[in-house]
Amino acid sequence: MTAVLSLEQVSKRYGKTPVLHDVTLDVKPGEFVVLIGGSGSGKTTLLRLVGGLEHADRGVIRMRGKVVDEPAKGRFISAERRGLGMVFQDYALWPHFTCLQNVEAAARGTQTARRGAAMELLDRVGMAQYAAVFPHQISGGQQQRIGVARALAARPDLLLFDEALSSVDVDIRERLRMEIRELAQKFGTAALFVSHDPLDAWRLADRIAVLEDGLLTQTATPSEFYANPKTPRAARFIGAIGGFGAEIVDEQGELGIGVGGRFCRVTSIGVKSGQRAIVYARPEGVSRAEDGIPANLLYCLFEAGWHRAYWQLADIGVSLCSLESAPPDVTTAKLKIDRRHIFAYPVIGDIAND
Repeated sequence: MTAVLSLEQVSKRYGKTPVLHDVTLDVKPGEFVVLIGGSGSGKTTLLRLVGGLEHADRGVIRMRGKVVDEPAKGRFISAERRGLGMVFQDYALWPHFTCLQNVEAAARGTQTARRGAAMELLDRVGMAQYAAVFPHQISGGQQQRIGVARALAARPDLLLFDEALSSVDVDIRERLRMEIRELAQKFGTAALFVSHDPLDAWRLADRIAVLEDGLLTQTATPSEFYANPKTPRAARFIGAIGGFGAEIVDEQGELGIGVGGRFCRVTSIGVKSGQRAIVYARPEGVSRAEDGIPANLLYCLFEAGWHRAYWQLADIGVSLCSLESAPPDVTTAKLKIDRRHIFAYPVIGDIAND
C-alpha cells in the first residue's frame, strides 16, 4: 500500500543552523500520526516542509508516491497542489467570511455542491447553527471546529495540524480531540498532528513520532512508546522523573542498579553491565514494600484524583515520586520500583545520551 506521506532523509537548515537531520517517516492511508517534541525540536518546520510552505534542503518528500519536494533534482510542488488540509494553532479563518463561507471556499465543485458540502461539514462539527455568523462572534473552540471543517472540505488525502488544540480551554480541548479523531476516521483521512502535549499523543495517535533536536528518535504505537521510551526526553514526556546516575550491574542474568544497598532491576535502553547510566522512574511504578529501599517523605501534592508523594531515598539523595490514594501518614517508608517503570540510558562523557 502506497504511503500517503513519505519522507526520506529530509534535512533543513536556516543559515548555518541545522533544524532537521535526515528525517525518514511514512504516514499510511487513514493513519493518525502525532509528532511530538519540545520547543526547537524542528516539529513545526517539518510540518511546514510537508505542507509546501518551506523547501527542504536535502532528501525527498512524496505524497501518494508522487515527488512533491526533491532539492537535488529541483522538484517542488506548491502547497495548493498537494491535496492537503491544514489546521493552525491560531485558527487562520478569514474574518470577512461567515463560518459557512470559510468552509465553502475550500470545497470543490459547483456553487450548489460546495454549499451543500460545507453545510454537511458544519453539521458534523456541531456548528450548523453558526453558519451565518462571523469568526469573531464565536469562541476559540468553535473557531477551531470551523478550521477542521474547512480543512476537510476539499477531501484531502492528508490533514496537517500545527499545535491545533494548544490555545483552547482544557475541557474544550478534550472534546475536540474526540471530534477530530472521529472525523478523520469517518472521512478515511490520514493526519500528521504536531504537539507538545502528552494527552494529544495518547488520545489521538495510531503512532507516535518523537523529534528531538531535529532527529527522529522513535516511532511507535502509544502502548509501545509507553513501555519502551527510547531516550531520556521520551521518558520524561511520559511522566518519568529522576535523572540520577548509577552503574549497571548483572545479577544472575538480570540487569539492574544498586540503590540503598539493594538490587533494583531496570529496563535497559542500550546500556550494558558495568556501564554508567542515567535512570528515570515513573510514579505509577513506585510503591511501598517491607523489603524496599528506605526513603524519607519530602512533600505530597494532590493532582486529579491522586496524591503525588515525593520521596528522597535515604543516604543517596535520589528523589522519586509515587501515586497514593491518600496522603501518606508516615514520614519514612520503604519503596520498591517495578522494572517496567524504571529506565536506564547510556551516559556519554559526563552527560546522558539525551
